[in-house]
Amino acid sequence: MFVRRLLAVFISALCLGAAPPEDFDPTCRNGLFANEPPFALATINRQQPRAPFHDDTQGCPWEGEKCATSAYAVPGDVVIISRVRNGFACAFYPSKGGGTAGWLATRQINLTPIDTRPNPDRWQGSWSSEGNPHLTFAERMGRLTVAGKAYWPGPPGTHDWSSIHEGQIDGPVEITGNTGHYGEDEDLCEVRFWLLGDYLLAGDNGNCGGANVSFSAVYTRAKP
Repeated sequence: MFVRRLLAVFISALCLGAAPPEDFDPTCRNGLFANEPPFALATINRQQPRAPFHDDTQGCPWEGEKCATSAYAVPGDVVIISRVRNGFACAFYPSKGGGTAGWLATRQINLTPIDTRPNPDRWQGSWSSEGNPHLTFAERMGRLTVAGKAYWPGPPGTHDWSSIHEGQIDGPVEITGNTGHYGEDEDLCEVRFWLLGDYLLAGDNGNCGGANVSFSAVYTRAKP
């Protein structure tokens, strides 16, 4: 029933035709995407050979073809979507190199049902966003826990200058359906998780490490 309600919300949003309010922020970019729920999965349909991503500045994506970028997805590709406004969905295509975020025309995507109450073991294991950040979920004493590390600009050995910008989380995660919450004492660091099929999204409050360090990202299963 919850799955149907979630799909109904997104389907209604996909059909919206009214222009976005003047104070609507059209920003849709990689570094911010994982902090903008709710999320859903969608598949590029076969209406056209390509589904171009559209820009988010100077009135875009609602200013016609001039907003289309060189980045695109093709029929069958799976994307994650969040906000939907006036015929466009803020979308993220997971791929090597950090993935691509931008606005996609809703006429070119079909929503994909997701399991909103996955078994706990679906969370367990290692997840990574191109190697940084990295998370590991495991069961300890009957509770789901997460341990993770994040660095900026990257883990030691991946850049030629020293950096103390790093973050670490380690503790229990409270699971509700396909969402999770990690929080430290006094709300110093807080991370929210969303499990969408083969993808894991995390959005933190900016207090989980040194300057520019963030666990906010779209993760896939880490290779052994």
